[in-house]
Amino acid sequence: MTTDKSKTLLLHAAGIVGRGFLLGLGFSFALGIAATIGWKVSSHRVAEQTETMQAEVGEKDIALTRVEELKHDGTTTIIGTATNHGKKAAHGIHVQANLFNHDKFVDQYSTYLSGAIEPGKSQYFKISCGCKDSPPAEHDSYKLEVLGGY
Repeated sequence: MTTDKSKTLLLHAAGIVGRGFLLGLGFSFALGIAATIGWKVSSHRVAEQTETMQAEVGEKDIALTRVEELKHDGTTTIIGTATNHGKKAAHGIHVQANLFNHDKFVDQYSTYLSGAIEPGKSQYFKISCGCKDSPPAEHDSYKLEVLGGY
């Protein structure tokens, strides 16, 4: 009789553990679905906000002035000033230099400006083209452009 009672107790305990396992599995599944939906919704909102912020600063809002190409000791840098003519602060401005040799594109370098440029304010920029051991392609002209910001 003790064997029957032991088996009954063991089966009862296994039933409780099994129900607990299934209950936990169900909660985990529901939590996983809720987390996935929440992540997708928040990712969509972040993407919408990023598009809105990037649309706020147009390339025409940032003017590049006092631009010079400096060659010294085997290195080439392009320096200048970026001025915000827009109505909002500009962040993450991306400035790109395209190098040309006889009107043929030969190389490209860029930089990002750190911090914010408030409306009506300016910030210096510097684009390093190559390095002493690896100079940029031979070129006779360059064109700068502002690729974006937010």
